[in-house]
Amino acid sequence: MVLHLHHVPGRLRVCLANLVGHSRAIIPLHSALLSVPGVRSASINAHTGSVTVLYHRADFDLEAFWATLRRQGCLSDQAGEPAPSHSADSVATSAASGLGQALASALVKSLFDRSALSLVKLLT
Repeated sequence: MVLHLHHVPGRLRVCLANLVGHSRAIIPLHSALLSVPGVRSASINAHTGSVTVLYHRADFDLEAFWATLRRQGCLSDQAGEPAPSHSADSVATSAASGLGQALASALVKSLFDRSALSLVKLLT
């Protein structure tokens, strides 16, 4: 689950609940993030669950970024999770988690698109 998201053009930071306290995940995650198209550098803090990437705006592949986080176990993959029990609390928690991830993804895409539009306006 995404706890926090911050984006400025060329820099994206997400705080992930699944990463908190998992220091063993840092090295493979770091290598995986560096293989995402457009990523220039990545820093990870397992104590806070924070992942920060600096990227080239023209080359950054946002979908590949999210897919990498899922593959590395930092984000829940809704299709790969066991079926939730049918209690009202677990269904609500599962729905809230999926909604949070979808909103975070949409927010980053929107910010990214606006940043690119601002750059184009500046250049013209």
